[in-house]
Amino acid sequence: MLINTPFYHGIIRKVIVSFGNLFSNIKIERRSDGSVDGTLEQTIAVPIAYSCKEKWVVRIEQDPTLDQHTFILLPRIAFEITGMSYDPARKLNRMNQIKCYETGSLTGTFVPVPYNIDISMYILTKTQEDALQIIEQILPRFAPEYNLSVEIVPETHTVLDIPIILNSVNVQDDYDGDFQTRRFVTYTLNFTIKANLFGPVSTQGIIDTVSANISGPAPASYSATGNTTTGAVVNENWAEGL
Repeated sequence: MLINTPFYHGIIRKVIVSFGNLFSNIKIERRSDGSVDGTLEQTIAVPIAYSCKEKWVVRIEQDPTLDQHTFILLPRIAFEITGMSYDPARKLNRMNQIKCYETGSLTGTFVPVPYNIDISMYILTKTQEDALQIIEQILPRFAPEYNLSVEIVPETHTVLDIPIILNSVNVQDDYDGDFQTRRFVTYTLNFTIKANLFGPVSTQGIIDTVSANISGPAPASYSATGNTTTGAVVNENWAEGL
């Protein structure tokens, strides 16, 4: 067993929630003639949720209950974790510690272990115009990375800047098929989050008093005269010059 006391900082959850929050305020505009300069008729907020692409596609293409001919509303955004890998380029000395002093105690943990989290985000729309509106609100923010500040370990008040790197953008336009098949456009954005995973946090008291028992002969050029204490030799003649 690695450790007797279980611990959980929720680091991966915090990072994923913060990642999704970056795209939670995206809106698209519908105009009268479909152009950029047309009269604004409708503003639609694009919902986002953590889910795999396959569930969204299945829900779009078929009715799960087989008794209602309805589709899920588009556009929408979904994302998921696709993998994790150790990042040796960001490795630090594992014996270094991060400590925090608070109310007479010292809380600390060892330096984190660097891991890269791969995220795939899917943008599903009915038209290419809707997809391009969403894409143009995302791509300028990544050149190719965006730093996100997250409080990783509340016990030590550790706040880290988490780089989010946009690796690639793939497009899939399903326009083939008969007239009964619904068309939808899918943009797949692949991200890498450079996260840091911390181990358990330990708390210890503060050393504020030190008692030292010093003993030994006085310097040879002086005589050991004067007051003495148990376990130590004190010479008033030469000690005054220190």
